[in-house]
Amino acid sequence: MVYDFPAEIKLLEGKMKWSVIYFPHPAQAHFGGNGRVNVKVTVDGHEFDAVLLPSRNGHYFAYNVPMKKAVGKKLGDMVQVTLERSEAKRELIIPDYISAALKEHSVLDKFLAMPYYIARGEINKIDSAARDETKAKRLQAYRVAPPTLG
Repeated sequence: MVYDFPAEIKLLEGKMKWSVIYFPHPAQAHFGGNGRVNVKVTVDGHEFDAVLLPSRNGHYFAYNVPMKKAVGKKLGDMVQVTLERSEAKRELIIPDYISAALKEHSVLDKFLAMPYYIARGEINKIDSAARDETKAKRLQAYRVAPPTLG
């Protein structure tokens, strides 16, 4: 089933200061559970893979850096969302320069063993830097496996 709804970009309550978009329906009724749900979303005409995550205020998906860049809206703005469940296996796309650095620091296998959404977040954090120097600095954290990599 495809859900089409307007939504406000909100700040997630709690420790994580993420920009998020809430799903306006109860997940239990629409997806048969209260856990994570892989979804395909379109935000203002731009397509993304996302994960609906549970919270005390309902399920949401992160309005992440790639979405912000493509959509160009910020906290408090309204967006038009189309959302549907996705059964497709997620393929992690790692830019060549990142995979080369992970191999060089002998952490590629550990990186690939992480949950998809964490690995994708790490890639986005590195790749979203505007300057090559900042990307290189972020990659330097992988000289020794950071806590998220064990």
